[in-house]
Amino acid sequence: MMKSSVSFSDWVRRAALFWVACCAVLLLAAVLLLPKAQINSSVLSLLPKQAMGDIPTALQQGFLERLDRQMVWMVTSGHQPDPAVADWWFRQLQAMPELQQVNGPIDADTQQQWGRFVYDHRNGLVDTATRARLANGGSAQADWVLAQLYSAFAGVSGNELNHDPLMLVRGSQLAMQQNASQLGLSQGWLVTKDSEGRTWYFLHGELSGNSFDMSAHQAVVEKLDVLKASLKTTFPDADVLTRGTVLFSHYASQQARQDVSTLGTATLVGVLLLIFAVFRSVRPLLLCALSVGIGALTGTIVTLMVFGELYLMTLIMSISIVGISADYTLYYLTERLVHGAHVSAMESLKKVLPALLLALFTTMIAYLIMALAPFPGLQQLAVFATSGLAASCMTVVCWYPFFVKRLQVRPAPAMVLMGRWLAAWRRQPAVSIGIPVAVLLFSVVGLVRLDINDDISQLQALPQELLMQERQVTTLTGQRADQTWFVVYGDDPQTTLQRVEKLAPALSDAQRHGWLEHYRVLPLLSLAQQQKDLQLITAAAPAVLARLGDAGVVVEPPMVTATPVTPEDWLQSPVSEGWRLLWLTLPSGKSGVLVPVSGVKDSQALAHLAQTLPGVSWIDRKSTFDALFGFYRVMLGWLLAASVGVIALSFMLRLGWRRGLKSAIPSVLSLGSGLAVLALSGHSLNLFSLMALILVLGIGINYTLFFSNPRGTPMTSLLAVTLAMSVALLTLGMLVFSQTQAISNFGIVLCSGVFTAFLLSPLALPDAKGKRK
Repeated sequence: MMKSSVSFSDWVRRAALFWVACCAVLLLAAVLLLPKAQINSSVLSLLPKQAMGDIPTALQQGFLERLDRQMVWMVTSGHQPDPAVADWWFRQLQAMPELQQVNGPIDADTQQQWGRFVYDHRNGLVDTATRARLANGGSAQADWVLAQLYSAFAGVSGNELNHDPLMLVRGSQLAMQQNASQLGLSQGWLVTKDSEGRTWYFLHGELSGNSFDMSAHQAVVEKLDVLKASLKTTFPDADVLTRGTVLFSHYASQQARQDVSTLGTATLVGVLLLIFAVFRSVRPLLLCALSVGIGALTGTIVTLMVFGELYLMTLIMSISIVGISADYTLYYLTERLVHGAHVSAMESLKKVLPALLLALFTTMIAYLIMALAPFPGLQQLAVFATSGLAASCMTVVCWYPFFVKRLQVRPAPAMVLMGRWLAAWRRQPAVSIGIPVAVLLFSVVGLVRLDINDDISQLQALPQELLMQERQVTTLTGQRADQTWFVVYGDDPQTTLQRVEKLAPALSDAQRHGWLEHYRVLPLLSLAQQQKDLQLITAAAPAVLARLGDAGVVVEPPMVTATPVTPEDWLQSPVSEGWRLLWLTLPSGKSGVLVPVSGVKDSQALAHLAQTLPGVSWIDRKSTFDALFGFYRVMLGWLLAASVGVIALSFMLRLGWRRGLKSAIPSVLSLGSGLAVLALSGHSLNLFSLMALILVLGIGINYTLFFSNPRGTPMTSLLAVTLAMSVALLTLGMLVFSQTQAISNFGIVLCSGVFTAFLLSPLALPDAKGKRK
């Protein structure tokens, strides 16, 4: 026996030295990584990568970052149009270092450059309608030119007709106007009017730097608020509307900051007061803080090493591991508090070690199941929690036997009350049968009322002010933020453009079928299509000139020469203004084009259309997310059921079939009661609810394992479980008060499930005579 004890002590000492070395490495990694750590508050980056389809990852990231950087402003001077108001706002925006490429009025120089480019490259910018009229010898184009010439509203000048007798420039511009938004040109500004007759001036810009930088987000939003106040002071009747992902990201980050500061502080204070009230000593506080701190540091470093950044959501939801990691410290310290006068620190460790390791293993499994979901935030939480909990448990096992030698030993608090509670579970059927039956009935009542809702928009209640601005900008510009589009990509720009040209007629057919209302195709053609158009122009020119001659209009023959338009030339010209966002070329040459679609009526039909074309992906982000939520909710539901079955089987193999099944009851009912409380509180079941249930299973089984530990005593186990549950509710309970709906729902399920697991955990008590049945 002595030899075994010495051997165990030697093992712990070696493990303690090894853990010292590991912590030294962690500290070094912290010094290197934390100063450069990036906290990502982007809403888009939290979403599944599959949401962008099968397009190359680099293109996917490029488009997401570009979309995150976009900002739009609509400025009005009131009922009397005054471009000076918009010009004032424009100059203020240009002075902000956080913004780049701020576009406002179109000056005369730019308009001339625009006209010159369109005229010089008219043979390479032929639109679909003109192309159809040029076919079959060009007679339809000749009719159209004459109709334009004799129309009282067309305003065709002799100069225009002489320089462009085929009217290719006019045709392409009319086509672009049909695809344009509700904005028109006035005094060099893009403008529109609202229902009250007020003129709104359009401005556009991009965030400079990293679109995921929270400090930059805060600076931009705060400066814009100050500028808006100054605008109202300088021009009392003026108003400004802003659209941009940065506004929603900033709102989310502010909510997260508030949650971390208020909930985190309340959690810390509550845990410290509870531990001090039980142990009446500062040392347990320090030991608990040490294990939790090392766990949090390890989780942060490992997450940064794996992902390169941290999401705000991960930081907030990682509050949950504070309560779990404290369990290991509390279980060991409770054992020392009650039995420290009779056994050594090493013997106490040997006594609780099997339960500690089993508890760690089951909780880690629960968190790792989260990694199966395609959500980066939850994957980070899984990595953060598993590494953090393992580090906390290692700290307790390796170091605490050397730190608790002078820990105060005294009787367990509320010993009489706890003794009666344990006796009631063993001798009173009204307790041992009545409480589980009552929880079962409560669970059934709640589950009957449970609804399923995979709608991602229900996960967070956005502020009405931002939503109202979004709706107003949409109404004024006609540009909806549906986040539905096709992504066309290829290994080089020309391949991409050729694929866009194959998609365009399919979209026209889809519009006729009523699958969508509007779409915007990049007005840039492949070189192959430009060459075909040149042949059509050459063939149609004689017919158009002949018809004009018959009408008495004599013009010079058009210059039918190749004027190829390359993506590089087009992007550098003013003509691409307003379209550049839709084009992206990587250094490798791979290119992608977004084709925005609005008013989608049949997303499935559009998805099937994309599957029939190479290099085309259909993106309906909300529908994709909803479908993914539903798919992974079902998958995790089956995994959860399988986990419960494995737990019950392991209990039966270890404790016998009767006691094993009895010990599995707390785990099953804790899941049921968690869902029941969710339903009765007016919330629906979704993926996040199941994530919470996985944690309920992982945490709740700890209580059962502590009670079923054959080396432990019921009184010590009850004290440890009560403390662990109290700490868990203090930490997890704070999530209920989060302003983020998804996190609040997460907390509701966790708290109710964990409390039920605690309430029913005495079912795992050994038989009074210590016999298995």
